[in-house]
Amino acid sequence: MRRIVLVLVLVAVLVIAGYMLLRPKGTKARPKSTSALTDTSEYGGSQGASAGAVRPAGTRRTSGRVAGRLKASTAAERKQKAKQIRDEERRRKKELRRQERAKKRMLKQARSRRGSRSSRKSRDLYVLRAVVVTGSGSYAMVDSRKVQVGDFVLGRRVVSISQDRIEIEAFGKRSTVRVGESLMPSSYATPTQRK
Repeated sequence: MRRIVLVLVLVAVLVIAGYMLLRPKGTKARPKSTSALTDTSEYGGSQGASAGAVRPAGTRRTSGRVAGRLKASTAAERKQKAKQIRDEERRRKKELRRQERAKKRMLKQARSRRGSRSSRKSRDLYVLRAVVVTGSGSYAMVDSRKVQVGDFVLGRRVVSISQDRIEIEAFGKRSTVRVGESLMPSSYATPTQRK
């Protein structure tokens, strides 16, 4: 019986010694409280801290609890990350400003069109002002807009441009507009009020 107990004790001692010798080097006992680790490592006096994980005195720990090991970030990496965040914020603000400008421009154009339409009579709208025919091409001026063959004005396509007139097509019907005439059909004209 004594031999069996002696053999069991010897086996237990060998198992414990083997475990102590063969276990990985990095697995040391961790303190139960995280504040103890923060306090000792803050001054560089941590027993289990490696040389790369020691922080200079006066620096604060910025992250909370993390499972596993933390990758130490260098000052250059932190600066690069902060610069990247600033650049993204700048781009976002620039895009917002561009959208605001475009919105204001559209509102301004809508207001100016509404005001100009109400002040002018409908027969003065979309008037063929001039026709320019050159060797390379020709174009017409409808109000202050330059129009070429194939362009659309009031939903009507410009089919051809002659020296003193243009031909337009709408809903399968073609009509001719001379210089000084309006492209708008007569049905769009405002009726005259009777007295």
